[in-house]
Amino acid sequence: MIYNNKSITKNILLPAVLSIFLLTAACSSDDNPVDSNGNTAKVAGRISSSGGSTNSLAKISGIQAAEVILAQVQADGSLKTVSTQSVQTNAEGKFVVETELSGTSNLVVVATQGSAQLKAIVSAAVESGTTVYAPPLNEESTAETNIYVKLVSQGNAEVVDATDLKILIDAESAAYIKSNNNYEAEFISALNARYNASAQAAGNAYFGLTSSQIQAVLNARAEAKAQLDADLYNNSSDSDEEVDDDVKRYEESCASIYTGNNIDANIYAEMMRIAGTSYLNVSASMDADARLAISKTFYKRYSFVLNYAMKQEFQAAGASESQINAAASAGSTLYASIKSSSDMNQINDAFVQYHSSIKAQLKLALSAYADIIETVDVQINSASSAKAILDISLTGTVSLNTIVNAYVTFYNSVKSETEAAMVGASSAQVKAATQILIMANMN
Repeated sequence: MIYNNKSITKNILLPAVLSIFLLTAACSSDDNPVDSNGNTAKVAGRISSSGGSTNSLAKISGIQAAEVILAQVQADGSLKTVSTQSVQTNAEGKFVVETELSGTSNLVVVATQGSAQLKAIVSAAVESGTTVYAPPLNEESTAETNIYVKLVSQGNAEVVDATDLKILIDAESAAYIKSNNNYEAEFISALNARYNASAQAAGNAYFGLTSSQIQAVLNARAEAKAQLDADLYNNSSDSDEEVDDDVKRYEESCASIYTGNNIDANIYAEMMRIAGTSYLNVSASMDADARLAISKTFYKRYSFVLNYAMKQEFQAAGASESQINAAASAGSTLYASIKSSSDMNQINDAFVQYHSSIKAQLKLALSAYADIIETVDVQINSASSAKAILDISLTGTVSLNTIVNAYVTFYNSVKSETEAAMVGASSAQVKAATQILIMANMN
């Protein structure tokens, strides 16, 4: 069954989008900032000295004595200085800059040395008398900031999550985006598609989300975003491994926020999959290497969320500790395979292997229904089946309605097949098996 999203979106999605706008609007206009009555808010940061990232300041004359200001992005894309004064980085590239603003998030740190300039977005809301952290400044954070500023200038601030930019743009993808204006434009189009698909999915009746749940999640994620910046700031080497660990903790924190608001983690994973398909389909015309770079950052992030949700469902199915650990190990292997992939086919192969591993563990966890699980999975993947219809529906399309409805149809089809087949199983077992089979097959 394909749901009509229009009335649902009007009643649920608009409050969600409004809440996103309220969280981000302060970054795009002055909006009468609060005066802190002389008690300033502080932002601590540093220029990355990592050899693994291209660093324009370090290449010129080191990371010391760069001039740093704090700025606010205006609606026209200009940067308005809001720091009380400029400061200079010390020998370690560190700085603390102050502002009289309070309650404003997504400010921008700008470090300048001669003709070179680095930037970073501060996700946390600055507060009088407290210190928040900027992520390390490097070419990667500068690319993220430039994209964010451009999105604000295009009037898209209300649907942009600056933290998502930090996760979706890594050193490799930043290099591609910086090298070609067309890549940047295509990436922005893909981002817009991703955000719109995510919002549209949130309003679909299949997920059963209320506007109050969405608002609660958005509010709670603000703290997780601030913590991600702090974790990135506190890294010792800014290695890929450290950054990925930070992102994993952030995504697990976000997933726990969903469950804390009575939303199963599988919903987070399923909505992320929908948004990701929109993101990747819109980027299909990009240069193959550039598209691979931005695809890998999405899939690595998605693997963290998928692994968290799978663990939750295996626990609900009554799996043993060893079976839960084996499912988690499959998720770790998926992440490693994505990270080392040299083309999109290898990423697809990684998900095929993940599907096999998860199915094997599900059959062990629900051994009394192992044959039924195998039969249902074969049905899902047979010709003219739910998976085949999903694949055909998604091929080449950039239509949000088509993508959202295709996934919802697939989810409902797997649910119906599993419920009909698992006669005698408990409702908890059926629900868990359904969600595990959906997540294992939706790639």
